[in-house]
Amino acid sequence: MAFMMVYFTRMTTISLSVIGLAITIGRATSSLIPIFIGKLLDKLGPGKLSIYGDFISGIGFIICLFARDPFTIMFTQFLIQAGSHICWTSNRGLVLLASEVKGTQTWFGLIASIRNIGLGIGAIFTSLALTINDTTGLNYTIAFSALLFFLSCIALFVWQPKKICDEIDDVNSKENKGLKDVLLNNRYRELLIVNFGLVLAAMVIPLVIIIYASEQLGLPPLFSGGLVILNTAIIAILSIHMASWAKKYNSLSTIKCSYLLNILAFTLFWCASITVENQMITGAVLVGAMIIYSLAETLSIPTMNMLCINLAPVKNNGSYMAAFQMTWSLGMTLSPVLFGWLMDVNKHAIWLILILIIFLILNVGFRSLKKGIGE
Repeated sequence: MAFMMVYFTRMTTISLSVIGLAITIGRATSSLIPIFIGKLLDKLGPGKLSIYGDFISGIGFIICLFARDPFTIMFTQFLIQAGSHICWTSNRGLVLLASEVKGTQTWFGLIASIRNIGLGIGAIFTSLALTINDTTGLNYTIAFSALLFFLSCIALFVWQPKKICDEIDDVNSKENKGLKDVLLNNRYRELLIVNFGLVLAAMVIPLVIIIYASEQLGLPPLFSGGLVILNTAIIAILSIHMASWAKKYNSLSTIKCSYLLNILAFTLFWCASITVENQMITGAVLVGAMIIYSLAETLSIPTMNMLCINLAPVKNNGSYMAAFQMTWSLGMTLSPVLFGWLMDVNKHAIWLILILIIFLILNVGFRSLKKGIGE
């Protein structure tokens, strides 16, 4: 989002506030996409649907090269994010196909690792592009992003995975259920609530850390960026190992552990505001909090993805995958407004509210889940 803001600022004469509004509206409207693609996922399968998703995102980037007014900017962001939501809704089905239902949780750890490596590489290239005053570098970055999506389409098209569900007869999956049926399922509804709490926790990195550390605690921007790099490195290095380790233990216990680690991390982030007079201590507390926070993320992501699959029908589970993705799209849409307001209140409000939300879900969000998953 930061790159897009700068890109359209340099390429157009539109004010930053209007550009920000156009990007926000485009992304917010795209967050509804998972509602409409559940049954389409059942019909087309994750492979074909992912091709459409990546193609839509690629077209969105191409249109960015010609977007010079707020409505076109809004349209580009809608396409880019809509394609992303389609792809991530299909992602869990793709992982099942790739793993052939063997060591799937470790595969989810691999996906998390690769994604963070990609984020790091992307941050390096976009930062380099932004340091060049010439707009050519910015346009090349946009064009290359589009090319990557189209290459992904080709890779998905030529990939012929082994079908894994043809011989399975699941009495719970003979009907093509809709989103309403998913929400009436007590266990799956609680799974969505639990995941929504983890989504809010995940939004701390892109929305809170840099502003909190540099603007509210007065630490150097380079240190704030270093915290984000530390998070990326930990997830990239440890995700596969943590996913492999966590599958030996009960899924709910693992998720609860990640909740407790998040509470501890947020408490330490909050405590850093008490030691602002000594930047060395403040920095050390923030580094410790970031390590704990990152460990919580490496535990929760693969395990939640496995629960998302295990609690859904074997076939015709598109609406379940779409509902799960909705927790991400809604969290990503609501958190900028919520977190921005809380950080405007003071430097304490954001951590207090996050701790309360996580603690509340920890205490009430697992009741029905226990009935189907042994402790």
